[in-house]
Amino acid sequence: MNGMILIPAYNSAPTLSGVLKKLEAYPDLKICVIDDGSTDDTARIATSCGIQLIRHDRNRGKGAALQTGFAHALEQGAGYVITHDADEQHPSEFIPAFIDLHEKHPAAVILGIRKRDRNMPPIRKISNSLSALLISLRIRRRIDDVQCGFRLIPRAYLTWHLSGIPGFIFESEALIALGKNGVDFKFIPIPTIYPVNDQSKMTYLDSAFGFIFMYIASFFRSYKQENYDRQ
Repeated sequence: MNGMILIPAYNSAPTLSGVLKKLEAYPDLKICVIDDGSTDDTARIATSCGIQLIRHDRNRGKGAALQTGFAHALEQGAGYVITHDADEQHPSEFIPAFIDLHEKHPAAVILGIRKRDRNMPPIRKISNSLSALLISLRIRRRIDDVQCGFRLIPRAYLTWHLSGIPGFIFESEALIALGKNGVDFKFIPIPTIYPVNDQSKMTYLDSAFGFIFMYIASFFRSYKQENYDRQ
């Protein structure tokens, strides 16, 4: 089964065409843009590039967009998905490394791991370090970057209820759900890229409170997924 690249996008017109241009290097991978209620030309750019498009009628959040993409990938028979942001922060030239590692470890979730170097803004270094420490303690396994959305997720886990959170924190809780069920993680070191005109849709205050609330609530939630097909 072939893979699919999922691109959640919200008002991503300034960067989306550049991302899609780079992804032309991988014609064997299906590409799907999930337009999360954009009010700019995001949808028009995707369709003009001949890319499969799913649209939300309103902005529901990155987590909701990813879940829509997972359901679509399952319907299309994808063997795995690669989640790839629309803001040019993910180096698409590393996609072959993700696929190669997946072929060696087909049951593992593969995570892009960025260095906390001078390319990462100071406030991001703090949030990245703290979130990585807390998630690692929660699942008793070390993960150095839990905020990077560049990931390969095998088909077996796309049916899992990884999180009910519709926003950015979905990706962090997904790691708790996977980790608490003994899913293997593999890592691909990738460059840290923040565009000069970084216009992140994530506000620091909202994301901090959201993460703290999710983290505390995780101790009162069961993440058992024994009823799901993991083959």
